[in-house]
Amino acid sequence: MIYVSKPAIISAAGSSSDENLISLLSGKRFLSKSCEFHPQNEFLVGKFNGALPSFSSKTKEHFKTRTNALLLNTMLEIDEEIKRAIKKYGKSRVGVVLGTTTSGVEENFEPFKGYIATGFFDKSRFGINRNCLANVAEFVSDFYELSGPSYCVSTACTSGVKAIIEAKRLIESELCDAVICGGVDSLNTLTINGFNSLSILSSAPSQAFSKNREGINIGEGAGLFLLSRDEISNVAVASSASNCDAFHMTQPDFSAKMAVNCIENALKRASMCGVDYVNLHGTGTQANEKMEAKAINLTLGATFASTLKPQIGHTLGAAGAIESAICAMLCMRENSTLPPHVYDGEYDENLEAINLVKSGTKFDVKTAMSLSFAFGGDNAAIIFKRVR
Repeated sequence: MIYVSKPAIISAAGSSSDENLISLLSGKRFLSKSCEFHPQNEFLVGKFNGALPSFSSKTKEHFKTRTNALLLNTMLEIDEEIKRAIKKYGKSRVGVVLGTTTSGVEENFEPFKGYIATGFFDKSRFGINRNCLANVAEFVSDFYELSGPSYCVSTACTSGVKAIIEAKRLIESELCDAVICGGVDSLNTLTINGFNSLSILSSAPSQAFSKNREGINIGEGAGLFLLSRDEISNVAVASSASNCDAFHMTQPDFSAKMAVNCIENALKRASMCGVDYVNLHGTGTQANEKMEAKAINLTLGATFASTLKPQIGHTLGAAGAIESAICAMLCMRENSTLPPHVYDGEYDENLEAINLVKSGTKFDVKTAMSLSFAFGGDNAAIIFKRVR
């Protein structure tokens, strides 16, 4: 059995896991308007507006990005657990697997902005190592001077949860005894304008599963775990599953066939017929909700369900990790209040029926599933369970 530490979280809702859980359970939204990513467009985003930790003088220049600053905040939150694992197992037996889609891309936009303004491209301000997706995993390994396996997963919106799945496999295959894992992404010009070009951004707060839904709000943040073969908490990863239907570059398969397959495989591997709570992908787009509602209806029926994205935005490569962290925390607490599904209350009657969580709902969550669905037909599910 693979156990999880109490997770670390940073998002628009707060700078720690406890602050995030309290904020999300309140049912409030933490979105704000921003003009910094396009000279003519204002976007509604889930930005962390608090202070971030500073990098030490020893930090290599290509690691000094906002993405890594968000990541550092979560590293410091579970720093004691990480250091205990390193002391016990050794630096070669602790791995790092992180999901990301942005890495340091925003910092590399500065010379391009300069070129547009002046016609001069300052190569000294562009760092290819900063842009590499592996940058975030290398930053963690460098910070703790680790020599175990270290790499990134970048499968769009499933990146965060698939990094946790990879970490579990590293321990099960005895390549590691503990793994630092999760996901991180920061708001940036490329991603926001890319999603805007697909006409799926909403100028209003996301209304996932509503008949009035218009699209997504992009967010930023990080979710981080320490996975261990030792019983470091009362919660373990019960099982996981992933697949890819390759149906379309950006549109899900409305038959939900492979999403259903993914959910059923996760349940089968955990020897379960259901879970107490499921965290939905719930982007707020027409396409995702059509597919996801069908998948949930066919597999999890009346299971309590909600999505966090209307509150903190879609944090992309961090989303699956943050949502998994909330699922794990619910399992760690007895008789917890469930995260409410925040929307206008006007469920789309054209969608299959699912049981969206109402504000103030309490339930003793012993098992929880987190779902992520990505561009390219990539699907992932992970189940956490309380073991004592």
